[in-house]
Amino acid sequence: MTDLTKSQKRHLRQLAGQCYEKEMGLVLDELFGDFQKWKSSEMSIWDLNDKIHEYHNGTARELWKLYDHMNNSALAVAVALRKGIIKIEDVQENCRELVESKAVAMFGTDKDKP
Repeated sequence: MTDLTKSQKRHLRQLAGQCYEKEMGLVLDELFGDFQKWKSSEMSIWDLNDKIHEYHNGTARELWKLYDHMNNSALAVAVALRKGIIKIEDVQENCRELVESKAVAMFGTDKDKP
């Protein structure tokens, strides 16, 4: 199942975009918590600055590389599936075999899942 239809490609692109947005939201929620800690004097401005820097140069960049720069929607969806960002039911039936095979190729079987 290497030749995808236009419909399958579109679905995987859209799903990868949704995964990107969802995962970025989870990460930004953590950063928002750091802002709240700073506002309530539980964290110094310098520690907050470090967190922002780590987010920008680390997490945000890694997510961008996975979901946008890599240009492989099926692989991005497979990674999101393994991370628990989405469920297999979110993937159209005619794309599930491809996504699952990419997930197994990258991470092994479900038994090996971290």
